[in-house]
Amino acid sequence: MLLFKALFIGYLFGIRSERQLMREIQVNVAYRWFLGLRLTDKVPDASTISQNRRRRFSDSTIHQEIFDTIVEQAIAQGLVGGEVLYTDSTHLKANANKHRFERQEVETTARDYLDALDVAVEEDRAQHGKKP
Repeated sequence: MLLFKALFIGYLFGIRSERQLMREIQVNVAYRWFLGLRLTDKVPDASTISQNRRRRFSDSTIHQEIFDTIVEQAIAQGLVGGEVLYTDSTHLKANANKHRFERQEVETTARDYLDALDVAVEEDRAQHGKKP
């Protein structure tokens, strides 16, 4: 269950890397509470989460169904709106109308999030000279 809850945290807060997700869980008391971890409990290694997600349930879709159900419940309770806000941190001095902007809605799914994690894992492995 820790795996699903950790992935939910990553999905909810837009954490696109399992390695980063584990670092965040390590220092965030609220995440630890949500996962049922005490302050002295060791946080699982990112590779443990990744291997469980990719191998343990490879012959089944149950992990995807559980994750989707959790996300759907969060949407139903108003915890997740299904909207993502992307911003650019580049600061430019401009003469712009503050009341004129273009709103774009981007549809994303739980599957998109898990696929993005897979891509991040493969990129990290390639950067460190590890096998795919």
